[in-house]
Amino acid sequence: MRARAVRWTGAAVGLALLLAACALLGACAAPSPKPKPAAAPLPATRTVVLRSAAGPRTAIVHRPPGRTFGELPLVVVLHGAYGSAEQTRATYGWDALADREHFVVAYPNGRSHFWNAGYCCGPPHTKNVDDVAFLHDLRDVLLQRDGVDPNRVYAVGMSNGAMMTYAWACARPTDLAGIGPVAGALVAPCQPAPAVSVVAVHGSADRSVPINGGIGPRSVSHYDYPSLASSLSPFVAADGCDPLPARTQHAPVQFSTWTCANDRNVVLAVVDGLGHDWPGARPGDTLKRVLRQQPGPLDATTFLWSHLRSSVLG
Repeated sequence: MRARAVRWTGAAVGLALLLAACALLGACAAPSPKPKPAAAPLPATRTVVLRSAAGPRTAIVHRPPGRTFGELPLVVVLHGAYGSAEQTRATYGWDALADREHFVVAYPNGRSHFWNAGYCCGPPHTKNVDDVAFLHDLRDVLLQRDGVDPNRVYAVGMSNGAMMTYAWACARPTDLAGIGPVAGALVAPCQPAPAVSVVAVHGSADRSVPINGGIGPRSVSHYDYPSLASSLSPFVAADGCDPLPARTQHAPVQFSTWTCANDRNVVLAVVDGLGHDWPGARPGDTLKRVLRQQPGPLDATTFLWSHLRSSVLG
């Protein structure tokens, strides 16, 4: 019995010495867990599907090459009435600009090719589709999956899509750093207006959404639109801008720039003689073929981005 006790005592001492050596040298540490496999890189262009009360909603998302993840800005481009994500992507040139300037661009689809922009327009308005909720959810999905910068999210749009940029900014003031409405008007409740940058483009000869307001002779909705000046005025006040803008003329475009607080911008480009159009769009644009209008002298896509990109939420 004594010999067995000595053997057990010796084993215990040996084990204690071995554990002490392990602790000193780190030789007996538990094996580190295997690293989780890296997530598959996101494709350059993909379609995102979101669930909503009105059924599945879709958006085309494009990322610049070589940038798989990171806090890049996001531009959400909203089509006009009867338009689509595919048509908007093919004609306005945002993919090429996103590749050069390194930002993510998303092209969501409205229900029945329209947006419920507040008091207007089309089936989404009559059916009370919550397009603000859809766009908010799309923004959240891209924050999570693409790692976009939450403080540099911008919405731009044409016509009914322009109206939707106003509606989104007014309903969700913490979603967007700036908006870029082209040929649109504010047709949503907006009291108080959010402090966001606004870069607007409009044609003086627009007969669908008249620059001075009213029912346009070519309006698809026959809505009595407010003027462009009254659409911008709540944002001029909310951004703490000087009431009168500085104006410069580069015929046929007149630029108005308000000096505002906190590095925000309110900028307007009015193209003399231009109708209901996105200046600089490719001639194949469906809306151009319908309205038989030529591209304007201004590249609206580059103009919007150049004045929005410095705006930061907050």
